[in-house]
Order: sequence, then C-alpha cells, then structure tokens
Amino acid sequence: MIHTAHHHIRLLLLLATMHAAAFAQVGKDWGIEQQSYVDPVTGVRVWEMTTTGTSDNLYFHFSNFTADNRYVIFSSNRTGASQFYRAEVASGRIVQLTDYPVGTARGLCPDDTNARRVYLFRGAEVVALDLEDFSERKIGTIPKPYIGGFQQPTLSGDGKWLTITKQRDAQHWEIGLMNVTTGEYKTVITQGFRIGHVQHSPTDPIIFYVWETGGYAPQRTWLVNTDGTGNRPFYARTDPKTWFTPLKEWITHEAWIQNTGEMTMINDKQGVMIVNKEGAARMVREGDYWHVAARPDGKFLVLDDNKGRLWLMETATGNTRLLATGLRDTVRTVHGHASFDRLGNYVQFHTGRKQETIALIDLRELPPLQWTK
Repeated sequence: MIHTAHHHIRLLLLLATMHAAAFAQVGKDWGIEQQSYVDPVTGVRVWEMTTTGTSDNLYFHFSNFTADNRYVIFSSNRTGASQFYRAEVASGRIVQLTDYPVGTARGLCPDDTNARRVYLFRGAEVVALDLEDFSERKIGTIPKPYIGGFQQPTLSGDGKWLTITKQRDAQHWEIGLMNVTTGEYKTVITQGFRIGHVQHSPTDPIIFYVWETGGYAPQRTWLVNTDGTGNRPFYARTDPKTWFTPLKEWITHEAWIQNTGEMTMINDKQGVMIVNKEGAARMVREGDYWHVAARPDGKFLVLDDNKGRLWLMETATGNTRLLATGLRDTVRTVHGHASFDRLGNYVQFHTGRKQETIALIDLRELPPLQWTK
C-alpha cells in the first residue's frame, strides 16, 4: 500500500511538472517591439507592432481589440509554434497568452462583454482565458462526430453562446452553439457542403454562413435562426439582369456591422456592398477591393486591395482616402484583413511591408488629405 501511494504521488508530481512545462511561457513579457514609419505616399503614420518572428491578426469579421480597447490580440510563431499574444495599445508591450503544443492552438474570439476574457480552442476543448492572470476555465468539449473543420468561434450579442463549426465527416459540416457558462452544446444545422465564414449576428438570434467553394457557388450566403429554423438564402439575386456582374456573382469576405445588424460584403472585382437584414444590397463603392470591415456604428469602412493598399471610406458618400501602401511589398501572401477598434479610433491590419506583422493607424492623427469621390 505504501509503495502504491508513493507511486501515485510520483505520478501526480510528474503530471504537475508536465502541465507546468506545457504552459511555461504563458505570461512571458516580450517587451516593446513597436516601430513607426510615415507612409511615403499618404503621410500617415503607421505603427508596426512586432519584429520577432511572423505575426498575424485574427480574422477581420470582429474587432481584434479587447472590450475595453486596452489590448489588441494577435498570433505569432516567435516560439516555433503559433501562439496567441496581447499587445497593449498605449505602450506596445507584448505578453504571451498561450503555450500549447504544436497544432492545438486554434481560433480565438474576444469576449465583447468582459474585457479580461477571450475564448479559444485547445484541440476540441473550448476554453475561457483570463488576460490578466492567465487562468483557464474549460467550458466544454466539441462533441463527436468530427474529423476537424473547427473555425474561429464568434460570440452572440448577449455574450451567452459561442458559435462553433465542425466537419462531421467527408460530406457533412455542422454549426452548433455552446453555452459559455454550462458548456451545453446544441446543433443548429448540418449541411452537405463545406461551410465557411460562420458568424453569430451581434444584434439578432441568427447565424450567417457561406457555401464555401473558393469561388462562385450556386448560392453563397445563408442565414439560419439560432434554434435551427428558418434556414434561407441571404443575399440572392435570382434575375441575371439585376446582377452587378454579367456572371453569377461571387460574394465574399462578409462581416457583420456591430451596432446595426447589417453586413458588409465584397462583390468580387465589382465593389463594396452593404446588405440589410432582409438580404437587400446596395453598392456603396465600386472598385476592385479585397476585404472590408465597418466601424461599429457603420459610418466608416476600412478596405484593402490586392495591390497592398489600405483605404478609409465614408459609407454615406462612398468617398475614400488612401491610408497606407506597400502592405505586400516583401510578403506577397499577406491579406490585409483590416478592422476597427471598439471606439473607431484605430484601424488594425496585417502587413508584409518589410516582414509579416500587425500594424495600427491612429485615425485621430491623420494628416489633412483629400477624399476621393
């Protein structure tokens, strides 16, 4: 019995040591790496936030800032594996948030209702992480069957449910909801095609998703009620005479507008659209843009294009002004994926001007420039 007890104690100590080693770098202060430059074309000051390794932002369909606007969240491979970090906006100081084994750190979603909390995947586990003391609370586990397909989660407007995506098998994909308090999981819908860009509406009990083909789809954009009813096409022009392009329209890079419940969408090679809750669209700017996201009130948009330029647009007029250039000068694979902070003071984006990093522009310090109609 004594021998067995000693064996159990050694085993517990070993497990504790392994656990501590697995999270050894959590909370590590990486110091301040931010550097600024003035764009040679626009005169706008740009702050590049990292110099170590390569860094990327979260997907742009929600703000990458914490609810109190104190931190911007990003991923970096500086330790040899992709992990999550916070950068303090005021100082630029970088602190490491995760130290998971290779391949287990997945999508992350800031909590709009709690500035200290983000939600993320640890494999199939859903975890709430405290940004100040770095404690983790396991919320639940994504139930089987699945063969992967976990995508970046999004949060309901009331902060009670996370929208989860998984691939059930070779032919079926599923959207589900997980209660952030109890871990309860419930299936919303299963489809026989690849589901992508899943986003919980910030204002209504509906979920947006797309039929993901990498190009034109028979019907790209969909809505479903959170109780699984009312699955329906969202933006859908059925008469070719009304299409913005002679071909079947390729709608992509969609994002909810935080305060209005409308969506911004890119009509590929045609322009930028805003789509209301009923699916009616209006073109707010023609042009070959790549990604678009709205300020929380929807009055301004930030756009990028595949030539590596970043733009600010006034929604009501469609007028634009160029913010930055050269985002793809060195790292051609970079996607700008720009978005706003919580207050509309900053735009945050992915850049490969000299290396792959994230960058901020303070909109309150823009030089006087002409807007282009």
